[in-house]
Amino acid sequence: MSTAADEEADAVLSDVESDEPIPIVIKEPSRDDVSVEKFREILAELEREKQAREATENSKSELQVSFNRLKALAHEAIRKRDECARQRDEALREKEEALRSNENVLAQLAEANKIKDDVTKQREDLAKQLEEATKGKDGLRSEIETSAHMLVSGIEKISGKVSNFKNFAAGGLPRSQKYTGLPSVAYGVIKRTNEIVEELVKQMETTAKSRNEAREQMEQRNYEIAIEVSQLEATISGLREEVAKKSNLTENLEKNIAEKDGKFVEIEKEMSEKINWAENESMELRNLASEYDDKLKSLESKMELQRPLLVDQLNFVSKIHESIYDAIKIVDADNMDQSDVSESFFLPQETDLEENIRACLAGMESIYELTRILVGKTKDLVEEKNHEVKSLNETVGRLIKEKEHIGSLLRSALSKRMTSENKSKTNELFQTAENGLREAGIDFKFSKLIGDGNKAEAQDTEQDEIYTLGLKDL
Repeated sequence: MSTAADEEADAVLSDVESDEPIPIVIKEPSRDDVSVEKFREILAELEREKQAREATENSKSELQVSFNRLKALAHEAIRKRDECARQRDEALREKEEALRSNENVLAQLAEANKIKDDVTKQREDLAKQLEEATKGKDGLRSEIETSAHMLVSGIEKISGKVSNFKNFAAGGLPRSQKYTGLPSVAYGVIKRTNEIVEELVKQMETTAKSRNEAREQMEQRNYEIAIEVSQLEATISGLREEVAKKSNLTENLEKNIAEKDGKFVEIEKEMSEKINWAENESMELRNLASEYDDKLKSLESKMELQRPLLVDQLNFVSKIHESIYDAIKIVDADNMDQSDVSESFFLPQETDLEENIRACLAGMESIYELTRILVGKTKDLVEEKNHEVKSLNETVGRLIKEKEHIGSLLRSALSKRMTSENKSKTNELFQTAENGLREAGIDFKFSKLIGDGNKAEAQDTEQDEIYTLGLKDL
């Protein structure tokens, strides 16, 4: 672009340099018409022509100096135009670089949006897993509460059945300072069962002791009856009358003995029934305690199965947190505050299930905060890049308008100066030449040539003014 402009300027300057005055043709008169006066007039004329030629040469030298100045101004204008073109090329290159950086920023923004979508999906999956874990925990809690209620109601029923021996439900279930929750209830049930069994054993021992005492009393009574019978048999011969009198008493005694034997049999049946019932109750209690032990073992196994799943969940939450933190480092590595992020609560605990759930919840909250920070920083970066691109576009447009306006002003000033100086010098030169030709007897006028030049210059000036006004309107 600059080489073409240089060639055009050189062509304009060469056209200006080639503008030389028109040679003046003077017809020589014949020798017959020459006289002394005519010769003197011709010598005077030649002297005047010589002076005119010197004046013309002086004006030509002045025109040459002016032309050199104009040429220097033209070269300066061409240099400024080349510099403006170079600045415009640099502005275009900066604009292209800004567009490329904008494309890179848009690509990074698309990648960040993709990462955000992946994080959102993973967050939804984690929320589903957390909801399932919460449901499982609620189910386990309801099962534990049901088991505890069954244990309490069962031991209360058993305590009510053995309340005729001792009131076990007066102070409630025994408490343990070592256990809490379902183990505490199980401890109270086992403790109460142990108390009931001990009380039943005591009652059985008391019953056996009373039965042995009654048997000893019966044996003692039988022995006494045998002694009395032997005494009666010894004295039967002498006391037949007394035997007849006491036969009724003997029959009554026998009836009493028979009744006592019946009562003793009934007591033995009742005691055997009570012993059998106590053995059945103790067997039921053993079966119930074994069932509760099995349920506790199953609950513990379920909780053990849930613990590695929660640990894996915490590990994934930590990985998501690290990925979002790396994305924030990529977007805004200079202004990243290291104190805003803490990973201490993402470490999974091998033993405590509740602490792991709390750590998972804290990790989700931190992921939400990091996502919000990432969105804000990405938005600020995009707005900053858009503002830079807009300012660069405005600068380029302003430089282009200034360059065009400067070019039009330089072209108009150059043409006006050249035409004004050339017009004044040429008019003087043409006026001198006309005077010399008129004294020599040649009637020749340069007004026609000057008029044609003025018309062309007026058209060029009018075109330059129209072009300048159009640029100002733009």
